[in-house]
Amino acid sequence: MPDGGKGSRARPFSVNQQMFDHNFDTIFRKKDMQARVQEDPAKFGSCGCGRSPVGKCVGWHGLSEEAYLDRKEKYETGKVDLGGNQV
Repeated sequence: MPDGGKGSRARPFSVNQQMFDHNFDTIFRKKDMQARVQEDPAKFGSCGCGRSPVGKCVGWHGLSEEAYLDRKEKYETGKVDLGGNQV
């Protein structure tokens, strides 16, 4: 009966079954996916350069060594805040 349907016979493969299975697993396999690393929310914004006196990044990593030492001294003596504004 020509009704335009595919019929009961399988369509021919353009690759062998082993290659088909390999390609399918490569595309859709989930078991070998890399697990996401859980980040510690307490460490968000922490200072990576080690210059911040409070542990959280305050932008001092962009300062030259002289400017950093000057800002650090003024902050520790209470003359300026973390942003460099006079107190």
